Amino acid sequence: MNNPYNQKAAYRKTQVETASPEALILMLYDGALKFMGQTEIAFAANDIEQISNLLLRVQAIFAELMTALDKEKGGEIAVNLERLYVFFLEKLGDANVKKDIAPMLEIKPLVQNLRNTWELAMQRHQNAAPATPPRPRLNVAV
Repeated sequence: MNNPYNQKAAYRKTQVETASPEALILMLYDGALKFMGQTEIAFAANDIEQISNLLLRVQAIFAELMTALDKEKGGEIAVNLERLYVFFLEKLGDANVKKDIAPMLEIKPLVQNLRNTWELAMQRHQNAAPATPPRPRLNVAV
């Protein structure tokens, strides 16, 4: 009998492996927000171990987003995103060390705005993409 957890993990793995780089970034933002929400629940339950684990996962996501930045192509935007990610990492570190939810809650709306902006940019890019050019016809005399 198939384990539902294994099926879900396999589906998620396939989803990640087949996603475009843009979609992967959106997935990372979604993951960060998901873990931030779970961290709020862990704070309410005063589950110190869970708080620490979840905040470390969010930090790992922002570290991954930092490594994905291409400062050559992205220019000033990439540099500013890097600064923002460093700020997020500092706030998440403060929340974890002090076991204080406030620094995380301070950045959560910023993360949500980044995520929404990224999704909008993806949609606009898709809408602006040129239509697939028609296939050239072969002019073959038979």
